[in-house]
Amino acid sequence: MGLDDLDHLAQLRLDLDRFVDAVEYGPADAPIAGCPGWNLRRLGLHLAGVHRWVLAALELGVAPTPEQLPSDPDGDMAFIAGYVREGGDALLDALAALDADAPTWHPFPVEPKVAGLWRRRQGQEALVHRWDAEHAIGRPAVIEAPFAHDGIDEYWTVMLPRMLIREGRSTPRTRIGVVSLDTGGRWCVDGSSGFPLLLPADADVDVCVESTAETMLLRLWGRPCDELLIEGERAVADEWLALGGA
Repeated sequence: MGLDDLDHLAQLRLDLDRFVDAVEYGPADAPIAGCPGWNLRRLGLHLAGVHRWVLAALELGVAPTPEQLPSDPDGDMAFIAGYVREGGDALLDALAALDADAPTWHPFPVEPKVAGLWRRRQGQEALVHRWDAEHAIGRPAVIEAPFAHDGIDEYWTVMLPRMLIREGRSTPRTRIGVVSLDTGGRWCVDGSSGFPLLLPADADVDVCVESTAETMLLRLWGRPCDELLIEGERAVADEWLALGGA
C-alpha cells in the first residue's frame, strides 16, 4: 500500500469493527496502558462520544455544546459495543456522503477546512484506540506502516497544534528530527516560537529519534512500545515526546 493510496474511510471501518469486537469480548475493567486511569469500558464510551461529537459538529458547523450531546449510557459491555457501533456507522455514513474537498468546520489550525481532514482524523483516532483495546485484552495489536506514517504526519501537522492551543501549552524551544526507518519519512520540527513549525527534512536539529513508523506513532501518543534510537540529548527528546497523550 503506497502512502498516496490511503483510504481513511476503509481504515475507519476496519478499525471500528475490530474495536467493537474487542470491547464486546474484553472485561470492562481491563486497564488501558496508554491512558492512565482508564479501563476498556471508559475507552469504549470515549470513542462513542467522539463519534457523536463529530457528527454534531458536521451538522451544526460549529463545536457542539454539552447540552447538544447525549450523556454516556449505562449498560454491560455488549451494550457499550453496540453503542460504539451505532455512532461509528452513523459517522462513516456522514463522512462518505461528503466529498473530501467539501468545505466543513473543524477546530484544527489547518487550512483548507475540508471534509477530508475529518476522514483522516477519525481514521487515526480509531486506529490508535483500536490498538489500545486490543492491547488491553491481550490480542496482537499491529498498525500497518503506511497508516502509522500518516499518523506521525497528522500528529505533527494537525493534532499537536490543536492540543497546544486547547490546553494552553507550548513546545520545547528546541528542534527535533523524527525518522521512520521503514517508510523513509523524516520530520524536522522547530519549537523555538513555542509552536511546532515543520522545517525541510534536511534541517539541523538538536536531537533525532528513529524507529519504525508503528513504534514512533505509539511513542508520540504515549503508548508502550519498543525503544527509540536517539542521537543527541535524551532529555531534549523526552521533552518533545512528553507532549502526546490519550
